[in-house]
Amino acid sequence: MDDEDNDYEIERQKTILQNRLLLDSLGLDPNGSAKIPFARSTASPKPKPASKKRKAPPTSNADEGPRRRSGRLAGLEADSETLKVKLEDEAKEREVLRVISRKEREKTMDVGKMIEDPEEGEVKGLEDYLQRISLSSNPRRYPKESDSPKDAYADSDPNTVSTEVARLRSAFKNMELKANAKVTEDRVFSMVVHPEKKKTLVFVGDKSGQLGIWDALGPPDEIVKSDDDTTGVKQEQQEDESYEGRVWRIQAHARSAITAMKVNPVNGTGLFTSSYDCSLRHLDFATLKSTELFAFQDENTLVTHFDLLPNGEEAWITDRYGGLTHCDFREGKHERRRFVVQDEGRAAKLGGISVNPLMPHLIVTAGNDQHLRLWDVRSLSSINPTSIPTPPPSAKTEGESADTHLTGETPYEEVSKYMHSKKGQGLLRASWQHGKSCSSAYWDPWGRRVLTTSYDDKLRVWSLQPSSLLLPTPLSPSHFQPSKQIPHNCQTGRWLTILRAQWSLNMDYIPYFTVGNMKRSLDVVAANGEKIAQLWNDVVTAVPAVTASHPTIVDHVVGGNTSGRVQLWGAGSA
Repeated sequence: MDDEDNDYEIERQKTILQNRLLLDSLGLDPNGSAKIPFARSTASPKPKPASKKRKAPPTSNADEGPRRRSGRLAGLEADSETLKVKLEDEAKEREVLRVISRKEREKTMDVGKMIEDPEEGEVKGLEDYLQRISLSSNPRRYPKESDSPKDAYADSDPNTVSTEVARLRSAFKNMELKANAKVTEDRVFSMVVHPEKKKTLVFVGDKSGQLGIWDALGPPDEIVKSDDDTTGVKQEQQEDESYEGRVWRIQAHARSAITAMKVNPVNGTGLFTSSYDCSLRHLDFATLKSTELFAFQDENTLVTHFDLLPNGEEAWITDRYGGLTHCDFREGKHERRRFVVQDEGRAAKLGGISVNPLMPHLIVTAGNDQHLRLWDVRSLSSINPTSIPTPPPSAKTEGESADTHLTGETPYEEVSKYMHSKKGQGLLRASWQHGKSCSSAYWDPWGRRVLTTSYDDKLRVWSLQPSSLLLPTPLSPSHFQPSKQIPHNCQTGRWLTILRAQWSLNMDYIPYFTVGNMKRSLDVVAANGEKIAQLWNDVVTAVPAVTASHPTIVDHVVGGNTSGRVQLWGAGSA
């Protein structure tokens, strides 16, 4: 027994010696710290193949300031006053840099200066491209009051609906993957396709405020490695996989998610974007300027979504505290009125808003409190603001544009009191409660249907008659019921962008919408609930959580995922 113990001890000491020699060769101390500060390996690095791909912008958050340093490695005790002071100083420094960055973004910015680490000719290429887009007018098509139900594809005749669905299905025949590119550095958060008929120009907003501009069918740029896979399983690189189209990336907002985007509906010469940095901005393709149109003073309010009126000069904005804000961008009309239409708390958040394209005074909102609500915002003008927030010192300085902050705010108590008065009965026209949180709500391009997405795993469609919407009184609950309920897995979790089923703006076919599928496909569904296409390819290894459609090319749809990669689908040859 003693001999065995001695043999074991000899073997143990030998192992300890071998480990010590290994740590010494790496320049490390057995106690866990480096013997040689900032030691580098002397081994020759493996040569990398030459690539013309632009370096990714640094992932460090400039608005957050310096990184936190380990107090343990610095030799500070966890409870020491020195460590507490160190952490407080770092927090103050990050706050100062964040405020400076926010003030800088209140100014008008040049597009070229929003590109981080541009390559030679990159700025000029983007400026020329955007200005060429601005030369052609691409107005959004809107419905007219004279449109018949048949014109709006709202005919209740089953034969007519069946014929139109078959025509739509034919347009999506033989769909194939047309392009697949990494457009943003971070997770795709929002997306919109420009109406230009000769291009498929996609604007992609990511989680870090970066705006990707993708000419999907432009000349191929380079060969890249596939980084779609978010499951941890590595895929074999296909020899013919290419970085398709032309991509530019600009830092459009402070490093917060871009929550929604809209192309200027009047002529298509600009892009409106909102962000969790509490601002709404406009990027003008002709002047190449990005201008802040609106901003909350309280940066915790968060702009969650917005929609534009047909004139392109007004917007309705929702936020996390149940606020509904109206903005008029025209000179001389700087009214920014915010109305709190949902009570405080987590359920107050309004995650979606949509303006009726036929009757712009009617809007729908989607709330965390599970409700879809239909509002007649004309009634809000009768409510006097009870408070006027004081703009920050940076709101108006010499050489800057007019104040973009609020001029009036009405709390929930006042709005609720007005709604329950005889005069305010027409404000809330209808509401409907989902089983769980309502993620999004959108009017169809004809202003006759509403589409919602909910965490109760259903997509719902409401069919409404314009004649009933003309009445100034609330709709009967029996007349505000979903006409279609489509089962759909909406459990995205915390690492995927929430699913939003979105209508296509194309008005040449029966209304249809796109939505991401947790089975890594992109679904195209007609207004009557029939699935038109389920788009999937084995090179797409992540869920296309964010989807969008080309407003004028019916079969062009796009889906974006967590890696910042976007796929374009289109009909192939018969």
